Amino acid sequence: MTGPKISVIIPTKNRCDILKKVLFALQMQDCAIQDFEVIVSDDGSSEKTLLFLKEFQKQTALNMKFLPGPGRSASYARNQAIRFASGEWILFLDSDTIPHSDLVRKHIQRHISMDDDSICLVGQVVMAEELDRPEQARQWEHRKDWNGGDLNEIKWWKYRTGNTSLKRYLWDRVQGFNERLVAAEDTEFAYRLFKLGIRFICDDQLVVTHYHPMNLNEYLEKAELYGQAVAEWYIQNRELRFQLVRRYGVPAPEMPMTKKIRYAIRSMIVNRLTIKTIVVIGRLFRRHWFHISDVLYQCAYRYFTRRSFKKTIAHATLVK
Repeated sequence: MTGPKISVIIPTKNRCDILKKVLFALQMQDCAIQDFEVIVSDDGSSEKTLLFLKEFQKQTALNMKFLPGPGRSASYARNQAIRFASGEWILFLDSDTIPHSDLVRKHIQRHISMDDDSICLVGQVVMAEELDRPEQARQWEHRKDWNGGDLNEIKWWKYRTGNTSLKRYLWDRVQGFNERLVAAEDTEFAYRLFKLGIRFICDDQLVVTHYHPMNLNEYLEKAELYGQAVAEWYIQNRELRFQLVRRYGVPAPEMPMTKKIRYAIRSMIVNRLTIKTIVVIGRLFRRHWFHISDVLYQCAYRYFTRRSFKKTIAHATLVK
């Protein structure tokens, strides 16, 4: 008896309600149940999630493994899951990305038809319609450059794990995800794949629905996590410092002069004295002047990212 063709990897932490929809959607896939396995790796959830997963595992027809975890990071949870994976390919989902009914089959078919181990498939992520409202703070960050075609190559820095697949052995070659990063771990993972010669191919036929409500406070907390993660990445990887500074707009010696000038001007407008006012105005404008509100939210997001980056770098310097 042969093993599954593809292993679906899902890290989760306290997302029980939406995780149910993800798992129920996997039960409804239009391919043979033996073609794939599902590995849910917990990242320190509350009892509610653990009880649900234990009960679901008993009842489901899915070939499913559930791995309790200590709550270290999403990277740790993914790495744990992949160590138990037996599929030829790995398909990454998140606990808030609901697969369309043909997702698993199409990932498998595309890999077989392309027959290229140097390809990482990046599927389309669409926002849940019920989240398309002013209260949703997060910008739509998953949109890729489809250019009107089924397949398009993207740069490694646009990679996100949710709805992507690749050969299982590639994870071994890059030694998994960086477990020290609290965010941006997927982009850092993509960089190491890129150095191996892996290409990232968007396929708009591979679709999941993203359901992750996020208010403004949660959005800005995410910005601080990204600032911390980029700082950790910056410290660990000298060869990539220039690109990190350029991509994330964080202040560092590698910042080009034009960027330094823009940063100085921006800091005169968005700083610790003005940031509260910017956030308040952004909230007030959200329903009637959404575009202006969006610009203000992004300004606030970048401010908190830069602030967190500077704090992390300063702390690392003091520790040394």
